[in-house]
Amino acid sequence: MRKLLISTAIATLSFGTLVAQTPVEQSAIIPVMLYPDANHGTCSIGLQVNPGGAVLRAGPGVDFPEIATLKAGLVVSGCNERDGWNGIIDGQDKACSIGIILTQERPYVGPCRSGWIEQRFLTGIYG
Repeated sequence: MRKLLISTAIATLSFGTLVAQTPVEQSAIIPVMLYPDANHGTCSIGLQVNPGGAVLRAGPGVDFPEIATLKAGLVVSGCNERDGWNGIIDGQDKACSIGIILTQERPYVGPCRSGWIEQRFLTGIYG
């Protein structure tokens, strides 16, 4: 009987957690995409985090989980835009797969942090 009660409690808690999640939270992440660009290489737009810093999120929206808080003045590489958000990579060299020439689009899966920042928290500095 005790095992049945414990199993029921676990199932209830688990179900409650799933119900409480929004569709965005259930998808958890929208990857930053790398696109072919024969003239400049991928993610060749320099963006600087504005005064006050910025929250890096797992997708383009405030409902997505926070990945990190980036400090003001940090320069990141812009890869793509979506609904007022920039998909960025926190880095600026080939070690982060930035500036490379691609033949087809693919999600970023490199060693550097990546995610999404609201455009109003960034200033373009080159690219």
